Parts: sequence; structure tokens; C-alpha cells
Amino acid sequence: MTEPDSDIRRILAEVKAFADLPAELLYAMWACMEERSFAAGEALMRQQDPGDCLLVLLEGSVRVTARDQDGVERQIGGVKAGEVAGEMALITGERRGADVVAEEPVRALALPAEEFHRLARQHPELGIVLTNLIADRLGGSAWDILGGKILDGYRILRCIGRGGMAVVYEAKERSDDRRVALKMMSHRLVYDAAALSRFRQEADIVQTLEHEHIAQLFGRFSAYGTHFLVMEYCDGPGLDYFVEQSRPLDEKHVRPIVGQLARALKYVHEHDLLHRDVKPSNVMLTRAGVVKLMDFGLAKPLLRLDDRTQTHELTLVGTPSYMAPEQLSGEELDSRVDIYGLACLAYALLTGRRLFETNNLLDLVRQKLAFAAPPAGEIGPGVSDEMHAFLDCGLQASRDKRLSSLESCLSWAAPVDLAAMEGGS
Repeated sequence: MTEPDSDIRRILAEVKAFADLPAELLYAMWACMEERSFAAGEALMRQQDPGDCLLVLLEGSVRVTARDQDGVERQIGGVKAGEVAGEMALITGERRGADVVAEEPVRALALPAEEFHRLARQHPELGIVLTNLIADRLGGSAWDILGGKILDGYRILRCIGRGGMAVVYEAKERSDDRRVALKMMSHRLVYDAAALSRFRQEADIVQTLEHEHIAQLFGRFSAYGTHFLVMEYCDGPGLDYFVEQSRPLDEKHVRPIVGQLARALKYVHEHDLLHRDVKPSNVMLTRAGVVKLMDFGLAKPLLRLDDRTQTHELTLVGTPSYMAPEQLSGEELDSRVDIYGLACLAYALLTGRRLFETNNLLDLVRQKLAFAAPPAGEIGPGVSDEMHAFLDCGLQASRDKRLSSLESCLSWAAPVDLAAMEGGS
């Protein structure tokens, strides 16, 4: 079809997903597209059909529904004019995972699959744009297009977490009904070689560790154009829940958490590893009161420095507010970097807020270097001398002055009273 250049820019360049694509690529896409019309109630795409095209809606809106293995149908989203549909089947090579049905009369532009793949080979940014779109659509609610799907013998039940690097699903293993957590690398990162390396590194590291306070890795596989880790499922909340809810915890709850994590980190350090990302969102609880340390994507061998430990990367893939000053400056690291993270975590649980709140890296470094632990009573009611000493020594900016061992915290380990924590007592 042919249109003036101004119309090409107006119709395609105004599509949010295509906003950053070069004009040359937009023109090439336009030349391969055909216009299609659909009546209200008509299907634009059907679940289990092959991915034969990408659709750009010009007018109207559609609803997106998916059926699980039992035939239960759920609405998982919608697409309106100026948005695209059908990208997942093209990117992943899987059959369509949902029905797309017109809610009103719809006009759309269709880019045939063979033309899409030809253009994506010539212009890799097209594939990147659509994988970013997939990343935005997966994990946005408890049920998405993967809900009910069976992947590598695991049936996905619901989404239970979403972060910058991964989406986590609760799933059941079909062979024995065991519940697991499937950690899926975000599609946003599938073209990022460093991110893929970290994801694989996490699997390589965790499969060598066996400890009651470290979430176990059961396996790994690839599907839907990305990579999955099969992890131990934790039926309680993450510690970040209490911080995000601004719910300070009494020391009687924080002590056993710190004690269990101290045991986990002692084991990690004895295996010549550093976790390097100890923070509330990387710690899960079980209903049985067991603490599980997770996410070893930043873990590194002790006393080994390479280019990837530089500050510019850590500010992107880690959480600077929980990082020791030497980690932010790219210095050689030792076990005291994890002790600092654990002390930051304990402080956040006791106060219901992060110790360092600024988003400005320079200000953050200044705050860390100038920090001195306030009196116990200012941290929270009933903070003991032992806990205050741990916070004071663990949060020293100079690692030469910082606590060098977690031995004093090991005896704190005990089952966590999760019901009391959630009830606020």
C-alpha cells in the first residue's frame, strides 16, 4: 500500500512501541503491510494458531483472553488503537497463547510473519522493541498469557513476583504435584549478553549450594524465547513486603531472621563466594518460619575483581542503598560487603524503611560515609544492646572498622513467627 511520508510517520511512528524505530525501518514495514478490517465479535487471532502476522490497530479495540489446560477462560488484557498485537508468537516461535477478539469494528495493519523476520534480521532493533513489549505484558498481574501453560513438565499457576531482571511464577510439577517457583528471565534482557551471563551464572552457583536457608535450584530450561530457573517455592512473603508497607518489626522477629541469614552467609563465604546483593527483596519466608536467601545473580568468588564489578554496572543491576561503600566504588571485595548488606536489611526491618533513601548516587555515597548509628531508642523500641552493636559495627563505612564475622549472630537463628509478624504483634 502507498501513502504520503507524513501518513507513514503519523500512523507508525505514533505507535508507542515503535516510537524509537528509525524512519527507514518504518517505511520498510509500511511497504509490507496490508490493511484488514474486523467486525465486532470477530476474532483477529485464535489461541493455538501459528503466529502468521503482527497487527497494528488503527481503529477500535480488542480484548485478549486465554484458556488454561482445563478450558477455563480469563481475560488477560486488551489492545486499543495505536497498539500492537501478536508479537509473542513471532518472537518466541510458539503458537498463539490467547484469543484476540474485536470489541467494536477494528481496522488494522498486518505485517506478515515472513516479512517481520526478514526485517528483524536486517534491523535487530525491531526484535528488541517487541521483546520489551512482551516484558511489559508478562507478570503485570497474577494471571497473564503464560497462566495455565505447561512448560518443560511444569504447569504455571500464577505470577508471584516481577522485578527488573525476572518474572517469577508459581507452578506445579506434573509428575509429582510438587510446587516450584519458575524464575523467567525478562524478555527485555534476552539481547543483553551481560544479563544472560548473570542469569546463567546464578544457576551455576546455586546448583553447587545446599543449605536450609538458601533457596534450592531444581533445574533450568528454555521456552518462549527466554530462560527459566526451577527454584524451591516459598509459601510466605518476601521481607520487602514489610519495608514497602512501612511496618517496623520488633527485634524479637528480626533477630531470628538475621540469625538464619547469618548462617546462610557463613555457608556462602565458606564456599569462597560473595552474595553481593543482600536486601529484603532477595529474602523469602516460609509458613514454617524458615528464611531463604535467594537471587545469586551478582554473586562472585571471594577476592576476585573484574570489569563487571565497576560502579556503573552495579547501579543498574543491584540496589545501591544496601551496598557497602567499597562496592559502589568498585574496590576489591570480601565477606564484609555481605555483612554490611545484612546490617542494612536488619535496620530496614526494625524501622520499616530503607536506611538510605536518596536516588542520587553521589549523595548516597556521602550519606554512607557519614553515617553513624543513632542510639538504640531512636532506631526502635526495645532494641537491645546486642542488636545495636551489630548495627553499629555492621554499618561502618570503613570495612577495616566493620564487623568482620557473623559468628555473634549465629545463635540468634530460630524459627520465625510469621503469623505474629503479619498480625503486627
